[in-house]
Parts: sequence; structure tokens; C-alpha cells
Amino acid sequence: MPIIPRRSILLLGLAIASIAFSVHAQMPPLIKLVVPYPPGGSVDTLARLIQQPLQDALKTNVVVDNRPGAGGRIAASQVKREAANGSVILIAPNSLTTIQSLVYADKLDYKITDDFVAVSRLASYPFGLAVPSTSSTKTVAELTAAMKASPNPSYGTSGAGGMAHFTGLVFGREIGIDWTHIAFKGGAPLVSDLIGGHLPAGIDTLIDQIEHQRAGKIRVIGIFSDKRYPLAPEIPTLAEQGVKMGSVQGWFGAFMPAKTPKDIVSRVDRAFAQALASQELNGRLNKMVIESAYMPSTDFTRLQVQELQQWAPVVRESGFKPE
Repeated sequence: MPIIPRRSILLLGLAIASIAFSVHAQMPPLIKLVVPYPPGGSVDTLARLIQQPLQDALKTNVVVDNRPGAGGRIAASQVKREAANGSVILIAPNSLTTIQSLVYADKLDYKITDDFVAVSRLASYPFGLAVPSTSSTKTVAELTAAMKASPNPSYGTSGAGGMAHFTGLVFGREIGIDWTHIAFKGGAPLVSDLIGGHLPAGIDTLIDQIEHQRAGKIRVIGIFSDKRYPLAPEIPTLAEQGVKMGSVQGWFGAFMPAKTPKDIVSRVDRAFAQALASQELNGRLNKMVIESAYMPSTDFTRLQVQELQQWAPVVRESGFKPE
């Protein structure tokens, strides 16, 4: 049975119920769901899963449009400049809209809070802390001891300047270690080095870890959350192991150009709520260890601002400068 959070169910119900009482905005004949990455990844998969339910809800044609490059920033820049008539929707993770907005602030030709409207949060997932399955480390306390005893403590992530990178910095500070960040070119080489025992620890999305965890190839010793994840309840949280750094949550959201009429934004928001109420869609998301996490536009806008405020000092204090 697909797992849908109780709050999401309530929000979905309220949003769907409001449809009957609203005036339908005129939608364009074709809507593009812009995915800022190549086909095959989690963002692309989500877009393709939600494409048909969204099309049914809006009663217009919806297609997926992949525009990879520069970690998603090229697509965001393009969407900002497109017609604000409801014909284009950017589907993006907060690694792009929050972290990259801070890391590349001086290099971007857009500002996420000014040039886009946050339409709906769609789904969420946690980040996990993993070690090789051959490691004797089974808890955060044991990892802390091992890192403090090591002459060269280090951790790896799927890339420099991403959410996992900065999560590792905050985690290191909380447990009292100054460890070196090792950036890999993607999640696959990171996991490969963990499996091979060439890396003492790695931080990545649970989406990329869970298959290897359940196959016994790596050991996820904790997730960066204050409560266990319902799609992987066997993995303890860092909070219950004494690490008080708060939750680090990844999410996928929908954004449109800032001047898109409010009635169109509202209709698209409600359509996403209706699409995410599908048990079939939720079942397929759950298999990817992704949880439906619908949030309406007003709340989602507030969340976006809160995240930027949360991560800005972390990025600034890290001294990290993109190449």
C-alpha cells in the first residue's frame, strides 16, 4: 500500500475540494514539464509519472522536455525567459533551487524568489550517511570515534557544492571532526568506492543508497532526519543517535515564470494536488523510496524562503567557490 503522509492527505483533500468552487483559468493547448537533467534520473522519472495524471486534471496536453546542462541552471535560466502563460513548468529539486541559488548567486541571471513562482512541492526524500558494508562501523558514535582517530578523516558525495557536501560540513561540525570533502562525479562512482571500501563514509540521497543498502553492499548508519523514514523504517535517524543538527530533506517542486497569472498558478497547483492523490502514482514513487509530499503554493513559497535562510550561512561560512 503506497504511503502518503497524513498532512499531505489533508492538503490534497482541501485542494481537490476547492476545484469545484473555482473559475477555471484558460490553459494553453500544450504545457511543457521542463526537466533540467537528462532522461533517466529521479527528477525525469517523477515528471514522466505525473505527466498523464496532470494532463487529465488540466484537460490539456502535457509533455516532458529534458534540458540538461550546468547542473540544471541552463534550464532554469531558459524557463525564466519563457512566456508566463502557463505553458512551461520547471520540475526541480531543492539542490538546484536552494543550494545552487546560493552557491552560484553571483553567476546566475535569475533569482529563484523573484523570477519564479513556487507552484507546488511534489515529493520528498531524506539524505543518508553510509559506510562500506565491510566496515566495523555500525553507528554514528563508532564513525565519530574512527574519524577522530584517523590522520586524514574524509567523506564523499556525488559532487562539490551540492546539498550533501554542505550537509557533511554541518554534520562534521556537530560531531566535532574536521573532515575533508571528496567530490565524485555522480552517485554511481561514489557508491562504487564505498562498496570497494576505498572511502570511509559517504553522504547521498537515500534514493541512490537504498538498493545497495538492502543488497548488503553498503551500510546506511543513519538518515539526516528527526524521525524515521516510513519507506525505510529499518534505518535509524541521526537524531536518535544524538546528533542535533535538524533534518536535511530533499524535495522536488514545480515552478513557473514569476509573471504567470495567479489564476493559472492556482489551477496548476490544484492539478498537481489531484495528480498526487493517485494511489498508483504513489505506489510507483514509493518503490523509488520517494514520498508524496504535496504542499500548496503559499506554504511552498514560505518553505523556499526558509531553506534559503537556513543554508545561506552554511554556504557562506564554508568558503566554497564554484569553478
